[in-house]
Amino acid sequence: MTKRIGAVNERNRPAGGSSINLRFLRLAFVALALGAGGGAVAQKTDAGAAGRNAKTAGSEPRLNLAINEGGAANADYSETIFRFQEFAELVEKTLNMKIAVVGARDRNRLKENLKARAYQLLLARPNDVPAEAVRDFGYQVIATAKEPSQTWFVVMHDSPVRTIADVKGRTIVTPDQYSNMWRVAHAMLRDQKIDMNREQVKSMRDQAAIGWSLQSGFFDVGVINSISGVARTWEKNGGRVIAKSRDLPNMPFIASPEVTSAQVAKLRAAVVNLDQTEQGRAILKKIGLTGFQETQNKALLDFLAWIGDLEVKQP
Repeated sequence: MTKRIGAVNERNRPAGGSSINLRFLRLAFVALALGAGGGAVAQKTDAGAAGRNAKTAGSEPRLNLAINEGGAANADYSETIFRFQEFAELVEKTLNMKIAVVGARDRNRLKENLKARAYQLLLARPNDVPAEAVRDFGYQVIATAKEPSQTWFVVMHDSPVRTIADVKGRTIVTPDQYSNMWRVAHAMLRDQKIDMNREQVKSMRDQAAIGWSLQSGFFDVGVINSISGVARTWEKNGGRVIAKSRDLPNMPFIASPEVTSAQVAKLRAAVVNLDQTEQGRAILKKIGLTGFQETQNKALLDFLAWIGDLEVKQP
């Protein structure tokens, strides 16, 4: 496609701020779009100022679509934007509005910008942050992925650990502390009367690194996401799954209060029907999903009620 949706990298930018580096990025993206023969570039250099209806004087309305793939994503920023390009174009066509794609990779900055309503739309793999945006900041769920996710406790095939109750006293490797999977793992152990804060727990950002660390004998038990690459091959390669969480909302797509009910309805219909056409299935395949399903806010709120507000204890 020759058309390009605007893109902004949020990783090193304070919420609501701008910088010389961002002005340089803006010029770079404009030059890139012009060099490729692309159309208008919807560029945002101030996330806070973009929040209120995403309007600027003398310009047409625009919406910010933030993409967050969490710790499971190994792709760099440009690869993420490339993979979600067609999805953003679908949103633009559905709403007949310009869309600025924002690569929101930092968890804390993402939460700050959601609170400031700097993002009108968010598509996020970690489900706890969008769930908190629904509960605390007035966002609403458009849809979630058809395939639910689970958090798994896994061991090697010859491990003496057979059930989640046997995890007590073992060395455990998990995703980042206070990440959504860490919080789910904490809740799973809590339900077994095991306090994960008292266990020997180390954290790693990358799912593949967790699998490799187990295979290398550095830890007894690992915590992984059921939809990750390492999980899809874990049992095929001889590993064992000793516990699975309940089904969890996967890849929530949410909208801020600035997005009208009519716009939400249009977006919901568009993404839920993506798997009905060849072009739609191609978009889904590119972003790693089989389809979307309609989901109510309650599903995310119930999920939060179960895992609890552990992050408030973070130093």
